[in-house]
Amino acid sequence: MTAVAPAPLGRLETFQWLAPCPLWDTLPVGAGAAGLAGPWIAELKTDSFVDDFTAMLAGASPTQLGDMAPQQRAGNGDDPPYRLFQPLNQRYYLVSATLACRRPGIPDHTVRPNRQERTTFVIRRLTDSGGEQAFKPGNGPHDGWVAADGTGLIAGEEQHPMHPAPVAAFAEPGTTTSALGLDRAAGAGRTVFFGYIPAAKRNELLGPMDDPVGKLKKLPNGTAPDPILSWLISRVIQPWAQLVTAAEALPSPPPKPNPLNVTYASLFVILDLGDWLHQYLPDVYAAIMGGSAPTDSAYTSLLNALAGITDIDQNNPQVSLSQAIAATATFRDPTNPASDLLQGADVSGPSTSYDLTHISRPETFLTTTPNPVNPAVTAPTWALVDLAAQALKVQQPELTLPPELEGMILDRPAPSSGGTGPTYVIRTVFEHPPCLAVLSAPSHPFELAGALDADAPARKILLQMPDITNMRSFKRGVAIEMPPALNAMLARITPDVPDILKGNPPGGNGVGLGWICSFSLQIIFLVAFIVMFIFLILLNIVFWWMAFLKICFPIPVPASKQKGPPL
Repeated sequence: MTAVAPAPLGRLETFQWLAPCPLWDTLPVGAGAAGLAGPWIAELKTDSFVDDFTAMLAGASPTQLGDMAPQQRAGNGDDPPYRLFQPLNQRYYLVSATLACRRPGIPDHTVRPNRQERTTFVIRRLTDSGGEQAFKPGNGPHDGWVAADGTGLIAGEEQHPMHPAPVAAFAEPGTTTSALGLDRAAGAGRTVFFGYIPAAKRNELLGPMDDPVGKLKKLPNGTAPDPILSWLISRVIQPWAQLVTAAEALPSPPPKPNPLNVTYASLFVILDLGDWLHQYLPDVYAAIMGGSAPTDSAYTSLLNALAGITDIDQNNPQVSLSQAIAATATFRDPTNPASDLLQGADVSGPSTSYDLTHISRPETFLTTTPNPVNPAVTAPTWALVDLAAQALKVQQPELTLPPELEGMILDRPAPSSGGTGPTYVIRTVFEHPPCLAVLSAPSHPFELAGALDADAPARKILLQMPDITNMRSFKRGVAIEMPPALNAMLARITPDVPDILKGNPPGGNGVGLGWICSFSLQIIFLVAFIVMFIFLILLNIVFWWMAFLKICFPIPVPASKQKGPPL
């Protein structure tokens, strides 16, 4: 906790972190006094929290610092951890402490940056056994939370800056603080170091879960959906079903131009199905590509089902789904630049006339067997999923985490110190090379709440709706630019507008016509407000939230002046 360094006049100086000096009259004083050696956490409730904090210390009543302890607690017990909320909830937290020389009068130590001296603080996580862990940011094998103690820093440990703030002489004569340089009449004042606690870094401090795939495999069978089948449903089955449903809703014959680009959508369903088979059922995929037929009955059943799905090509009704998968193999070959089409790259696709909306349903593709993705669901599912589930049982493929989810699944360590989640403490640090760093005693333990925590305070925001007595006076200041492709797609829902509004400029000169339109911010806000209430009312039957969503109160305001014809 202490370190020795040369001092003026040949003395050996011992430094120590203490609680901020405005609290010395309210804390027990003595060599073993509880709380005297630990930093203090203050909660502030304004966006100007730094100005408010420093003005309070330099003003007439620095003792207000003692009333700023966080109000919310986590868990039970005699002295549970603080609960720290995020800036979204208009709560800000500062840690403060006094750096003193341990000799009569405990004077402040002046930090000299020109001697490479600096003050910081570190956030330590408490373990179930009461130990500490230091946080090392990075993605290396030795980064993350590592074992630590209160005697020194860990190499690479994340440190947060602290800044000096003057404390005005405020103490009454005869008090402890008065005798230590804060006498209201004759005191010279002191210095407190403070730093901002980054509560918004909660997810970073939690860190990614170690081996989420391995943890999923350890769950009992039937307690979690199968991710591999879930990917088949989300990438292939659901888009296919939505395409069929949308096509069935069109009048017969469909309007021209057809609002459904069925060939484009069908192509990507086929590409994604082939990609899924190539990755998770390579034997089935190899058979489709002309290899030897597998002998397992589950594989054979799936192959027969894929070969039996026909009438998917507008120009050739005899083309089967298996043949379409084989014909598009080029776009799944990673050595071929055309494979980037699967990831949405702007590359030329095949000239196809695939149409997956002509298949018969639901008899061929629905089954009443238990749902293979989630056995708890008894609703019918597509028979293709059931056949795929049986095929996966033959040789269960290796489950891997999708690249886009790398680092996104957060760790959830067990609660400690009687709280409800990971518990942390703060130690302030004074570095003065070549000596060892001086660390303070730990602060009061605390937890970090999520951004949308149910116990979080509400940030008060006033939104004023526009007066609608004359909406024609609203100025149009929001410009939205549309590229030609989007403009052409939106034009499909307004078939009666001239060709120029559909991105087809007269003359056929090959120039794509984009559009930039200006809107009134007030009207956009009104539309959003109305749409919000439409969905709130519709979903109220599910969540029953209208009674808790809003509380209204009438306010007297001047009457609106009519500027145009009555509404």
